[in-house]
Amino acid sequence: MAHKKDNGLIREMQKVLLDDSDFLKKLIQENLQKILEAEFESKIQAKPYERTDDRQGYRNGTYTRTLKTRVGTLELQVIRDREGKFSTELFDRYQRSEKALVLSLIEMYINGVSTRKVKKITEKLCGTMISKSTVSVLTKELDKDISRWRNRALTEEYPYLMVDARYESVRKHGVIVSQAVLIVIGISSKGYREILSVDVGDSEDEQTWTNIFRRLKVRGLKGVTYVVSDDHSGLVKSIKREFQGAAWQRCQVHFIRNFMSKFSKKERPDYLRKLKDVFNAPDIRQAIERKDKLVIELESYKKEISEWLDNEIESCFSVYSLPFEHQRRMRSTNMIERLNQELLKRSRIIRIFPNVDSIIRLFGSMCIEQSEKWQTGYRYLDMTLPRPKKNQLEQNRFKKTG
Repeated sequence: MAHKKDNGLIREMQKVLLDDSDFLKKLIQENLQKILEAEFESKIQAKPYERTDDRQGYRNGTYTRTLKTRVGTLELQVIRDREGKFSTELFDRYQRSEKALVLSLIEMYINGVSTRKVKKITEKLCGTMISKSTVSVLTKELDKDISRWRNRALTEEYPYLMVDARYESVRKHGVIVSQAVLIVIGISSKGYREILSVDVGDSEDEQTWTNIFRRLKVRGLKGVTYVVSDDHSGLVKSIKREFQGAAWQRCQVHFIRNFMSKFSKKERPDYLRKLKDVFNAPDIRQAIERKDKLVIELESYKKEISEWLDNEIESCFSVYSLPFEHQRRMRSTNMIERLNQELLKRSRIIRIFPNVDSIIRLFGSMCIEQSEKWQTGYRYLDMTLPRPKKNQLEQNRFKKTG
């Protein structure tokens, strides 16, 4: 009983502390200060007062620099070295996406397409409006970072890919048009997630995706055995040509949406449950058995839907070629959907991007930060797990119910 009371007390204390913005502010400030100290020590290869032949410089006091965060403005003490060569990367890394968002808003204002809301936000964030020349300098600085990331070498193997697109409004030659933001996520052979590319195109047709996949190969993409995406015809054709021999998995979430659209609102809950039952089957043999049962049920009632289901659902079963422990996470593009929700939170503020570069700048910045979190976070999948044996998989695949 005492143990349960202790746990309850700890949880209550945690809630109080986490609800206290001053506590969070102090906690984050202390940890960021430690990062600055460690960064400086790494640069000069010596700790304070340490005598060593490897020392590359000496301290020369500090200066205060502010950092805007979700919990308020932090004041950090940046260390100076005697030769003035030390330059921390902390502020650029931490505020890259914030900087991209602000620059997009300022560009809108300068180009005369802003609203009162945009003017108010930019003035609040910057203190005053920034000149066109200053924006140009800042965007070039940020664009260099993003360009380096978008063209970095891919040195690992990425057995699994997840591919999707979303659309944003952008002003081109004085006209508002829709542009596709195309994202590719990879799961490395070590089991970590990584955003491999972010691109913008007029559409998500076959040629656009082919260009993206070929650029990824030039950068070193290799070892692809499985790709999950929606069933956009141009995308699927490009996947099958550029990754020959890899399994293509049709996103089950997109498939469910398509299936549900064929029924009345009253019918949907029942058929949603039945289709989910098919997709939750533990192996491909049972998935096919459950699918056949649903096809037969629909045949006399909704023949067109029955035929569509029978012809189309097979592409949703490639996931059964993966280890069982991978299947739930790799049967849909939900990971990108969640990333898209975060992108949407920022793009809603802008609503109409002033140019294509501003889309790459904002979404590229956010994707760099998300990718860094994934790579320094937990392992997403255990890639040492064995796949189902191919001959067993094929036998199960074509075994029909009697």
